[in-house]
Amino acid sequence: VHGKVEESALAGLREGLAVDGVFYGAIEATLDREQGSNAWLTLGLREGKNREVRNILGSLGLDVTRLIRISYGPFQLDDLPEGHVLEIKGRVLRDQLG
Repeated sequence: VHGKVEESALAGLREGLAVDGVFYGAIEATLDREQGSNAWLTLGLREGKNREVRNILGSLGLDVTRLIRISYGPFQLDDLPEGHVLEIKGRVLRDQLG
């Protein structure tokens, strides 16, 4: 993101918040590093509403410059190249999702 990240603002995301009449549930947010006016954050979402990350961080005065998904539910994307897919066997899917 571009902008000054306030730890107190990130902590407040754990309670959820409303932006332009849309309520977003709890978000776990951590500041990974800052370099000049840029910062890297890790966010844990439970919902994934349309443009959720951009809307929420925008309400904190931050401009999202890049998004990288690192997991989807219990599945870590690790070294999966961009644009590729990996088939999950039915048994593994049932085990992971109950």
